[in-house]
Amino acid sequence: MNEDFIHYLWKYKLYNAGAYVTDSGEPLEIIHPGLPNTDAGPDFFNAKVRIGDTLWAGNIEIHLKASDWIKHNHNKDKAYDNVILHVVTENDMPVSTTKGRVIPTWQMPIPGSLFDRYRALNHSSNSIPCAGKVNNLNPLAFYSWLERMAVEKLQDKVQQIEQIYRNYNSDWDEVLYVMLTRNFGYGINSQPFEQLARLTPWRTVLKNRDDVLRLEALFLGQAGLLSPTKDDDAYTQKLRSEYLLLKTKYGLSAVEAHQWKFLRLRPSNFPSIRLAQLASLFHQKHISLQHLLSAQSVKELGAMLSVSTSDYWITHYRPGAASFPKSKNLGKQSCELLIINTLIPLTFAYGQLRDDAQLKDKAISWLEALKPEKNSIIDSWDRMNMRSYNAMQTQALIHLTRKYCHHKRCLHCRIGHLLIASS
Repeated sequence: MNEDFIHYLWKYKLYNAGAYVTDSGEPLEIIHPGLPNTDAGPDFFNAKVRIGDTLWAGNIEIHLKASDWIKHNHNKDKAYDNVILHVVTENDMPVSTTKGRVIPTWQMPIPGSLFDRYRALNHSSNSIPCAGKVNNLNPLAFYSWLERMAVEKLQDKVQQIEQIYRNYNSDWDEVLYVMLTRNFGYGINSQPFEQLARLTPWRTVLKNRDDVLRLEALFLGQAGLLSPTKDDDAYTQKLRSEYLLLKTKYGLSAVEAHQWKFLRLRPSNFPSIRLAQLASLFHQKHISLQHLLSAQSVKELGAMLSVSTSDYWITHYRPGAASFPKSKNLGKQSCELLIINTLIPLTFAYGQLRDDAQLKDKAISWLEALKPEKNSIIDSWDRMNMRSYNAMQTQALIHLTRKYCHHKRCLHCRIGHLLIASS
């Protein structure tokens, strides 16, 4: 048993029913448990309890053992002087404030069956602790929790985007550039793509976006992928020559080539192809935040990202390495991932930071309009017959699994709460 579980019981008043008394034998009535405190100080603020004939309003402190009060030095901390009730599972000693006031203690009666259900989740060997149980829930409760999870994930993104905004000269177009470039790494190469964006200022891209060859030279050179090889051809030599001019002109430094991952990637996902697609995107589309915010549908977002590479890449996957002819257009699934991970979070964040509810609603409606994603996490939920019907729900399941299930935060999850508290 741990204090989190006791906090949970107190918050939701799930302890055994009965006539309660304090350690001094006075009748206790719990009127309101108070509000959880996530900062330093007592565990719950502004609680109301009646002890004997006196109504008390103040704070609640919770421990497994009453002696933890001394162990944590609360008897020497004035922040705990207004605690009105000490809630414990084992009352092994009386405690007092810095002024010597003895604090009433209540030993909480814990329902054994409820603890057993909590322990079953907490000790589960499944990556999703409630596997085998969650499909017994009312579907309405499950899907309403997914709505909350989707918004929570977007809220997390707001904090990340706000940090990028501060780091990049408060320029929203540069924020879009950095996020989009990072997400062109599609997970496995996200870090070097983000580093490339940091080392290649947006203003440098803007000054050269009228020529796709220069942009290819800029991105591939900055990626460290234009070093001379025995396979060099005329186009590669031209890219390298162009990059050396750009590097000198703008005082650029490149990403170290060893950071890029090619192994076990399909050739169409090679970083060299993604960089060529990125160059074509900024050359062909002139994408900007204003362009994004004026979009009205997912179809428009897809059109913003739909690009084809220059002709050279039809017969190449790497500079100088010829291959069978194949189109290297940015595919529909790749576009949708960029919409989900870049365009929608950025629209939501801009709406949040500008207090524009319509933009936030539009971002969520775009998620609802997209088809569900396919990945190992979604497959796990599908196997439990917990289906997702759009990208908002799959994003919610990804967030739920990574932030709650993998850390066994069942006490903080609506699904876990329903399973634990159910009789």
